Amino acid sequence: MRPPVDHRLWGKWSGLEDTGAAYPVVCHLIDTAMIAGRLWDSYLTAGQRRVIAAGWGVSQEHAQQLMMFWAGLHDLGKLCPSFQHQAPEATAGLLDDPRYKPSSDDSAIKHERVSHLTAPALLVQLGYPTHGRPLRSIAHQVGQILGGHHGTYSQALTAHALTDPERQDPRVGHTPGWVEQRAAHLHTLHALCGNPAPPAEFAPGGACVLATGLIVLADWLASRTGWIRARHWERNHTPDANDWTEHAARARKHALAAVTGAQLTAPVWKPIDSFADMFPFITDPHPLQADLGKRLPALVNGPGLVLVTAPTGDGKTESALYAAHVLGHASGTEGLGVFLPTMATTNAMHRRIVEHVQRLQAAPIPVRLLHSMAWLEESTKTTDDTLIANCADTVRISGEWLRGRHRGLLAGAAIGTWDTAALAALPVRYNVMRWLGLTGKTVIIDEAHAYDAYGHRLTERLLEWLGHTRTPVVLLSATLTGTIATCLADAYRRGAGHTTPITLAPTYPGWTFVDATTGQVTTSETLPTTRARALTITTQSVQHAAAPANPDSRLATITRTLQPMTSEGTGCALVVCNTVADAQATARHLRQAWTGAHRPLVQLLHARMPARQRDATTRRLEHWAGKPRPAHASLSGHYTRARGQRPPRPVIVVATQVVEQSLDVDFDHVVSDLAPIALLLQRAGRCHRHVRPGRPHWAPEPAMTVLIPRGQLPPRNWGTVYSENLLTRTRDTLTTLPAGVCNIPEDVQHLVDTVYTADWATDAGTNDITTEQAMRTIADQATIPAPTRPIRDLHPLTTIDDEDLLVTRLGADSIRILPVWTSPDGTPHLDRGATHAPLPTTINPNDTNTIRNLMARTIQIDHRWLTGRGPETDTPTGWAGIGGLRDVLLLPQPVTPDSTPRPYRIGRKCLHLSRVDGLVRE
Repeated sequence: MRPPVDHRLWGKWSGLEDTGAAYPVVCHLIDTAMIAGRLWDSYLTAGQRRVIAAGWGVSQEHAQQLMMFWAGLHDLGKLCPSFQHQAPEATAGLLDDPRYKPSSDDSAIKHERVSHLTAPALLVQLGYPTHGRPLRSIAHQVGQILGGHHGTYSQALTAHALTDPERQDPRVGHTPGWVEQRAAHLHTLHALCGNPAPPAEFAPGGACVLATGLIVLADWLASRTGWIRARHWERNHTPDANDWTEHAARARKHALAAVTGAQLTAPVWKPIDSFADMFPFITDPHPLQADLGKRLPALVNGPGLVLVTAPTGDGKTESALYAAHVLGHASGTEGLGVFLPTMATTNAMHRRIVEHVQRLQAAPIPVRLLHSMAWLEESTKTTDDTLIANCADTVRISGEWLRGRHRGLLAGAAIGTWDTAALAALPVRYNVMRWLGLTGKTVIIDEAHAYDAYGHRLTERLLEWLGHTRTPVVLLSATLTGTIATCLADAYRRGAGHTTPITLAPTYPGWTFVDATTGQVTTSETLPTTRARALTITTQSVQHAAAPANPDSRLATITRTLQPMTSEGTGCALVVCNTVADAQATARHLRQAWTGAHRPLVQLLHARMPARQRDATTRRLEHWAGKPRPAHASLSGHYTRARGQRPPRPVIVVATQVVEQSLDVDFDHVVSDLAPIALLLQRAGRCHRHVRPGRPHWAPEPAMTVLIPRGQLPPRNWGTVYSENLLTRTRDTLTTLPAGVCNIPEDVQHLVDTVYTADWATDAGTNDITTEQAMRTIADQATIPAPTRPIRDLHPLTTIDDEDLLVTRLGADSIRILPVWTSPDGTPHLDRGATHAPLPTTINPNDTNTIRNLMARTIQIDHRWLTGRGPETDTPTGWAGIGGLRDVLLLPQPVTPDSTPRPYRIGRKCLHLSRVDGLVRE
């Protein structure tokens, strides 16, 4: 007869010290199993349940029982000497029992590793198929999943460890008490979960990742102090504290509240039968929207990928949201994830998605903004699970639990930077939680063209796994080459099991649907567009670094180009620069170039501004140059101010690449430094973007001025921002435009494919090809294994040898600084005079207002700028426990006794924060 479960074996002690009794391991295992069952019913999407069940070749009912059982086994490894000795006061004398004698090796071993070591042999006792080779064993696969519940999969077991773990590593507990109790706990859980039979098949990687994510999530919920204390009290106030069936019933009863209280419920939307149902305010849809709305529903019978290629302003965002609804509904994947290239564009999209969710949700859906500074954007939100009323309906803002680390993608709707999704393709800890969140959504990736070869390779691996897990995807681009389109679509098909390569020829404007089930590819005909226009592109040869007094200088040319604006006294122009230094110099020059009543208002926008200044500037630009919209009030009295209202004087916006993507702004004329053709077309998309009555006489039609530097390409001060080959080919291609006119959309795909075609004929072209291949190779070394081959060992999914490769963008800015001003005695201040706002060096972790205020003042820079820095830049020691602040360095700008700020000097460079120009490096 099997011995009963020994309740003296503790599982939770922290937070229970005042009760004088620990929480037994078996109680925590039962709790986790019951919560996993509730998550299966209430949180997992139908698509996720299908992937898990099909992965192990069982029915969905059987799969649910297996998930509950395995979730319950996750902490089986706590039944070992190493763990139980961590808190001897919690064991109620158990350690004095000779049956629980520890091994002679008293070195520590992680309990999750013990779960991995001991579970397979026990599962074999339940009839799980065994195999002499661990990587062929279903029992070992389950053991490795259990061992991954703290975010990383441990290395596969040897054949000897698989069959006799106690002999191979006595630290797991080799005396009778440990061995018997692991079996007793396993059999107790097995019975409480319905005695599920072993799975029929060895599961592919996608099913394993989702199962691990579900187990981790159930464990997190069952480990919350409030849950444990409540179940602990109930157990101590029942007639039989060791009636595990009754304990399971209590846990099952409260599991729903635990799940819904954390906002973990599958999204439910209002019925939508057509594009017009989703967007009733679009009375005259773009041809792209109309065609997608008419034809896509008839093609979609399950998951797939939709690629939308169209000029800016053709309604791609609404098209994507409608396609996401069609795909998600057909796939049983009702969540929504939208990912964009930059924080600025993500913030802008977040506001649109919140409005979208608010209109269409049938029940409140939590919406989560995801990037490194997202909490600043959410500063008006409360920290508990509250509803924010914007109109007659409400949208649920993600509560405190969903804002925790590794949890953001679990929200029903998530809007983040591209990195947020791309990290799932890297072997980072807890990437199973990214996959659990992503696979419950239709994933929309905007500006799919906006990444280098390394980023594209990461996107390909991401798409392979999304195809493998049958996750619907929508890709958007205004300037995507046929080669890249083929690579992205082929990656998704490959992941879905279709290995025959395809060649994609995107229509422009148009869309393509890739069916994940059949692999069939359907491409629309080239569609008409209401945005068809003739863009006049004027090229100007300039001496890039010459002084403004030189008539051929870049600055003098910009001034002449924009002179008609000041003469007429109206209009709004955009100047796009390739570097922050050029943007700052251009803005300073233009502020002084004119005088008088028609002197233009010059607004600067770039990435080296404090977060709060950059966000305020972005909102100001949307107000000035967004799509014209009158002020209006809702029935509930909520007031929305007018948008797209030009100031009474001329406006010149000087910006860097941050203005290229996803910002819905409209200018009368665009001036741009030379850039690769795809980016020039993106910038041109900001010219005459919207119908606007009363265009100035000096800019009646869409026109763009491109500044071509003389001599070396790129100019020395541009660094390596763009390659010589792409700049040269773009320059040469622009000269072939008939009469300098680019017909949009007819000419776009040809121009893009012409410039980006592989060039083996020149040294610059060959260098580009070599560099791109090297970047793809680095990405291949960094990413998780492709799912196109069986993944029998899960260990490579969460670790690689060189952790420096765990980045999503090669060469990206990597540190964040906080500009401060130091008084003569060296005390740092937040005010420029260093007189009245000393920097708080000790902060209460709960003082979110202070933390938010400091983070809003930070700037991200290249880590190399502070090479050789002194101790005065060190993070205050009192910030060590503050998540956002602990890695922030100071930029101390000394203030003289007469209150004059001086720049911070490092090497041959000076850094200072200008009120209007942002961070200046000279």
